[in-house]
Amino acid sequence: MLSLLAASPSVVVSPVGASRLAVGPVRVGQPACLASDDFSLSRREVVAAAAGLSALLPAAQARAESTLVTRQQAYTRYVPRVERGRDYWAGGLRKQVSSGDWAAIQAALEKKGPIDRLFGPLELWSSSFSSKTISPKTLAMNDAIDELREACRDLRSAASGKEGSGGFFGFGGPKAMDDGKRRKIAQDAYAKGKDAINKYIELGNDGLGLNFTPIDQMD
Repeated sequence: MLSLLAASPSVVVSPVGASRLAVGPVRVGQPACLASDDFSLSRREVVAAAAGLSALLPAAQARAESTLVTRQQAYTRYVPRVERGRDYWAGGLRKQVSSGDWAAIQAALEKKGPIDRLFGPLELWSSSFSSKTISPKTLAMNDAIDELREACRDLRSAASGKEGSGGFFGFGGPKAMDDGKRRKIAQDAYAKGKDAINKYIELGNDGLGLNFTPIDQMD
């Protein structure tokens, strides 16, 4: 038995400068998976693999640059409109709610009114943070938009001054809303909308990058 072990071949290493390690027959106790030279690489194979990896870098860089350009275009196009809507909410709408200018509030909520025009850029700016799939950031920003919509529904209710369907089985039409209740609903809706817009802005500013100026929130 000892003579057999002594006669077993060993690993032979090729001279320096050879392109491969020459692996001899398996020694006693050597795993069979190490007996093959499939895991050895020639100098040519190593160079080819490195060249393949380096070829991927320009493509990845191009995708990053494309994403940055797309984000810059969306920022330039939609953020100023978001800011105008924010300013209207903080300024014009706040005064209208305070004074009970229901006609002005209703007009702002109508199609192409200053509040209605805010939703388009809000949705488009949030979608710019997604590509082939909708990102968690876009979903969170869209949740804030939904909260703003709820505030607008309450504002519309206060501006109309009507509540319920009125009458037995709905007959007789809606009844007039008490003025105090009307103002309270409008004030709460304004505050809710303000919080929703600020939440949206905070989410959008998070991780925005040095290439963009963060959007200011309402005080």
